[in-house]
Amino acid sequence: MDKEKAIERNNQGARYFLNRQYDKALAFYQEAVDLDPSNPSVLNNLGLYYHQQKAYRKALSFFEKAYSFAQKPHFLVNQGNALAMLGKYAEASRSYEQALELDPAHKGARVSQAQLSIHTGDYQQAILTWKTLLMEEGDSQYAIELAKVYMKLESWEKALNQLHGIQIEDGDALAWRMIGQCEYQLKNFGLAIKAFKMALAENPDQVDVRQHLAVTYLAIGKGADGIHQLEVILRLDPENFQVMTELAVVFLGQGEKEKAVFWLDKALAIRPDFPKAQHYKKLAETAQQQR
Repeated sequence: MDKEKAIERNNQGARYFLNRQYDKALAFYQEAVDLDPSNPSVLNNLGLYYHQQKAYRKALSFFEKAYSFAQKPHFLVNQGNALAMLGKYAEASRSYEQALELDPAHKGARVSQAQLSIHTGDYQQAILTWKTLLMEEGDSQYAIELAKVYMKLESWEKALNQLHGIQIEDGDALAWRMIGQCEYQLKNFGLAIKAFKMALAENPDQVDVRQHLAVTYLAIGKGADGIHQLEVILRLDPENFQVMTELAVVFLGQGEKEKAVFWLDKALAIRPDFPKAQHYKKLAETAQQQR
């Protein structure tokens, strides 16, 4: 009877957890584990709760207990994730390898393994893992992840090959942004602008994409278009002192020192210790004194 009640409490806790009502989830998980201390699902869920709370050592202890009662690969993956957050990368990798020994096709273990490889700088291993997943499942998300690794390696053409090989659906602003970044690095500025505009068509409020678009316009000498995009960003994000500074730098380059000082003052009012704004404020003041 207690075991049945434990399952019921655990399921209720899981529903609260998925709805981000973490305190209520914990209360039900604790009831469940009191009713059945050897229920591996309850122990694993407690581990997931503490992992979400960034209490990684406590999370790890629950994942290990869960695995001691049931040798399931996802318990090992969760152990690996907790170990990775604790900076124990070799141990985390071994946990993922153990999970794959139990289930060679375990997607979660492979994904976590690839992410750990990227974090530790083992990009070739990450490439191999993403390629394997892409070949076996054909999920466009794996092509995007593979492209991200190539971009870290500055292999822009290889990244583009992956991105152009997927069916970019409506709403996939990330892929368009990445295509734009690659085209920019390859100095295909017209194609970069087109890609950034496609990303903005999906989500006009993406500040980082507008910033990429602004930089691209400035790179080809379209100062007015670049300034316009920076001004749009500041309407979307009025406290963005970094973009204020970038706008000031553009105005300073155009010889419009008063406008440059105006934006630098606004940036420094928000972040007085921002080194870039401090540097260009001195340059602008020196330029004004020399007039």
